Amino acid sequence: MHNTPSLPELQRQFAAAMLGDAPTPLNAWVLGKGLTPEARLQIYRNIVTNNHAAALRTAYPGVLQLVGEDFFESAAARYMRDCPTHSGNLQDYGADFAEFLAQLPEASSLAYLPDVAHLEWARQESYLAADAESVAITVLADVKEPESLRLQLHPSLRLLTSAYPVLDIWQFCQQSTTEQLDLSGKQQRVLVWRDGAQVSMQAVDAGTHALIVALLHGTPLAGAHEGALHAKKDFELSACLHWLFTTGLVTSLTAS
Repeated sequence: MHNTPSLPELQRQFAAAMLGDAPTPLNAWVLGKGLTPEARLQIYRNIVTNNHAAALRTAYPGVLQLVGEDFFESAAARYMRDCPTHSGNLQDYGADFAEFLAQLPEASSLAYLPDVAHLEWARQESYLAADAESVAITVLADVKEPESLRLQLHPSLRLLTSAYPVLDIWQFCQQSTTEQLDLSGKQQRVLVWRDGAQVSMQAVDAGTHALIVALLHGTPLAGAHEGALHAKKDFELSACLHWLFTTGLVTSLTAS
């Protein structure tokens, strides 16, 4: 006679059964209805595995293209087992896939792979981020001391710095070509944002990157400009601001 487990215990056993294929105490409480309890659980296990793998394929098409279907499916299965999700939302699944890939010995020859994964997760976050109305550049005409302004940037904005030409690599993965991947490019700083219903990306220079990082941290425009000039001596603030406003990335202005 088995002692009836509590509902939380049954739920824990069910979650463990979905992530592994070893015999589980849950078998004693499963009605097979023509199947063995383990065979019945395997049906659910297959559904969970397929759904999680599909979520990773959707979030990481570039990684899939770089490593191939077989490697990706194997990595996805190991990731599901070793890094179980703590969210009931599949859109959250895969947040630390880049870190997982960085630890895989089999992927060590693709040193840029984790950065491609980071870029793809930045795209995922950007697409799902909250929306906000942008402000027109004409508002600057009424500002007497623009250097004291703090600029609020769009919630979908993400930044990534890579030692590799990560945006070029990602774009290569989206093409049908027999050409070899060119890794001769230098490091890239990539800005990711949502433009309407589409995710946009652009490589930016060191000055623009420094300015945006400072603005995201709430630094007034004067201080952000100083940091941008330190990163790139010929940085042009007016051109950068014009681009930020016309791209719709500035959502509000406040005086310090």
